[in-house]
Amino acid sequence: MEQELNQKGAVAEPQPEEISPAVSKPTSAEDKATSERQRTEEEFRKIQSLKDKAEAQAQSVQKELQELRKANEQQRLEQRKREIEALADDPDGQDKVRMKHRLDDELRILEERRTEEEGAVQRKYDQADSLAKQYGLTLTDARELLGAKTPPEMELMAQLKAMKQEKVLASKQEEGSFKPDSGTSDAGSDSDEAFQKAWNAGDLPASKENIERAKKIINK
Repeated sequence: MEQELNQKGAVAEPQPEEISPAVSKPTSAEDKATSERQRTEEEFRKIQSLKDKAEAQAQSVQKELQELRKANEQQRLEQRKREIEALADDPDGQDKVRMKHRLDDELRILEERRTEEEGAVQRKYDQADSLAKQYGLTLTDARELLGAKTPPEMELMAQLKAMKQEKVLASKQEEGSFKPDSGTSDAGSDSDEAFQKAWNAGDLPASKENIERAKKIINK
């Protein structure tokens, strides 16, 4: 018989064969690549979502600030109007109030202009410092970059100064004004300050070691 009866006469069902959990189908390289790609795409979506939320929040804050400025300006104009109306019987007093209002406006415009100019000057200093580090220029060169009128002009000046500096170094090498195999510095001191003074004065040979050290000091 294909089925056996138990003691109570019930039919014993065949037990399914258990599969050991330790045995699993090995993951192929293609499956791993797909899983990695999906994880990367999910991380990208999360980052993009956070970025979108931050941009939306920034736009919302900017809109609120604009509305607040508009409300403050409206309130300021209404206050001025009330001040003039309160002196309806005093034309001279009204003229003095109007003069005060114009003076306040001029001072406010000057303050805004000063703030904008200070910001522009700071950005100019930051760009000069960044270009000096990028092209390995000296502090003197960085100060001269401030004479540029526009950011593109400043970058062009930095490039030209870097090219000129490279030509000077190449010229010294051709004239044999240094010992290429010595690899020694003639600074006479291990301090960066002493090295920088000697280097700027032209007292040091343009050896590879000295050039690398000068670049490190400039880029600090």
